[in-house]
Amino acid sequence: MSNVISRVVVEHLKPDGQQSQVLDIVLPSATDQASEGTDQLRRFPTEVRLMIFEELLIVWPKTVFRGAYEFGPLDKREFDEEIDVPWQILQTCRKYHDEAAPIMYGKNRFVFCTGKHGEPGEFWRFPVNIHYLQYVTDLGIYFRADSPDEQGSQRVAHFLKAISRRATNLKYLVVLVSSDRFYEAKCPWDILFFHHPVCEALIELIERRTAQHLKIRLHNGALLFPSLAHFLDQTFRKNGPSADRSLTFTSSCTCPKGCPHHPTDVCFLCDWPKQQKESKPIEKVVSHLCSVESCEGRMMEMQDDLFEHGILPLEEDSEGDSEGDDGVEFGLFVAGLPFEDDYDESRLGFSSGYLLPGQSRRYRSQITAPEVWSFRQMTLLEFFKVIEYGQYLDMVFGPAGFES
Repeated sequence: MSNVISRVVVEHLKPDGQQSQVLDIVLPSATDQASEGTDQLRRFPTEVRLMIFEELLIVWPKTVFRGAYEFGPLDKREFDEEIDVPWQILQTCRKYHDEAAPIMYGKNRFVFCTGKHGEPGEFWRFPVNIHYLQYVTDLGIYFRADSPDEQGSQRVAHFLKAISRRATNLKYLVVLVSSDRFYEAKCPWDILFFHHPVCEALIELIERRTAQHLKIRLHNGALLFPSLAHFLDQTFRKNGPSADRSLTFTSSCTCPKGCPHHPTDVCFLCDWPKQQKESKPIEKVVSHLCSVESCEGRMMEMQDDLFEHGILPLEEDSEGDSEGDDGVEFGLFVAGLPFEDDYDESRLGFSSGYLLPGQSRRYRSQITAPEVWSFRQMTLLEFFKVIEYGQYLDMVFGPAGFES
């Protein structure tokens, strides 16, 4: 254990070169007997060891980011570099593990991010083991919005469901949904609808009341489906009093470059002056939930992007080509009956929160009773034939057997 004690001495010097008060108490007595090769840390009372672990493992108010380099653009004031936590002390023995694990997971803020181009990144496996989720109090999940069938969406949703069931002491949870449509444009599915696995996991988390303070942050133009934010807010409010709980929607952006042919002095996403970008807040709380929900035009733009990337199948135009070859006239002044407009009925499910792309509603009429009911008495004679007794004996025994 001499290596562990010496590591505490090196990493936790104050800016003025002085050691902390906890280490001043511990080191004089520990270093005198460090040469014996015995575990001197176990000689101290539990309270003193816990103070040592706090000095060693707590980095708050800094945030422990994992996977932020591959995630995408973030404000430099929010993330500059990843911070190392000397977690190796948890592997020395079971006693130190049980004492230090609640401190490391319960008194730090962790943020885990998906990878490049929407890959699972830190979520290939659970970034926090399920046995340690009970200690986590402050957590952030930064998710690149993508197709519901992609591994990133599935694994982030799986981790959120594990949080809703096992993170019993979670106080602060931030779920950031980011779009890359103004950068790499590799994940065009940047509008989350009701049946997206991440949204289903968020609904379950709100219903279970796991996180005391939940924040949903829309980053770089990502949006929610119309009425989805209102639905989440109503679900939050109907699950008991909200005196000690909160659900907040925020928006943020890194002010991406706009059109090079039409430069502007303000950001086209947040309307913040580009010359004053250093004084811009990292995020802002939305005043109206409609500002984080998509409009019909924005959804149609995403639909076109999905068609272009081949995520949604293109409709076959063979019927239209054959009609055009037959000489059928089209336009506003066509003679005869007008063509039936079935655009809304044939459109993919972007106008309903309960349909996946490629699905369509099927309506059927209600079952109604007939106007006149008729009844008729039926007898057994309609189903069975009546025969005489002698004919019955002939059928059973035969004519010869009966005479004998």
